[in-house]
Amino acid sequence: MYGGKKDLKFNANGAEAYLKDLPNAELHLLDAGHFAAEEKTREIAELILKFLDKHDIK
Repeated sequence: MYGGKKDLKFNANGAEAYLKDLPNAELHLLDAGHFAAEEKTREIAELILKFLDKHDIK
């Protein structure tokens, strides 16, 4: 999971709630707002690829 530290609509507390139900999930709070995917595209793509590799998902 990724999210923007500056996101007023979906904050860190909301993101952390998912970690309780998804034990393999990872949370990365980026220096971005609500549209983190548009602001930090490359960084998020790298995190996703690392997660897939770590869990041997192809």
